[in-house]
Amino acid sequence: MAKSPSTFAFRLSLGIFFIFLGLWGVLPNVDEGIFSLNNRVQWIEVVFGLVELVCGAFLAISAFVRLRLKTVSSATAVILVFWLLRVFLSRVLWGMTFTDAGIGFHPVFHVWILVLSCELIIASCLWILLKALKEA
Repeated sequence: MAKSPSTFAFRLSLGIFFIFLGLWGVLPNVDEGIFSLNNRVQWIEVVFGLVELVCGAFLAISAFVRLRLKTVSSATAVILVFWLLRVFLSRVLWGMTFTDAGIGFHPVFHVWILVLSCELIIASCLWILLKALKEA
């Protein structure tokens, strides 16, 4: 499979992102900042951190190593689904509260929407990479 400069850049940059996000999730003394999943339950951060490390390593390695197109495409689809699950958990399940007074956003709406936008941009990059792989 020939690698275009854009798919190489997507794989490498997403791989680096997921590796560092995973490291921050696994290391208990490092705060993930805006990408924090759930500060109440530490083991959830560790589990997601380990998965993010694996995802990041795969994406980074696939930027340099020739792998079967079907393998890379399937793994990228799984990573996209995992990321969307993470976004749902962090922004909807744990990022919003529904009360009689209305909807509450955690920490506050302007931070919530900014982080959601960033997370959806990452999902879009994974989607674009997946589409490019399917067209290759």
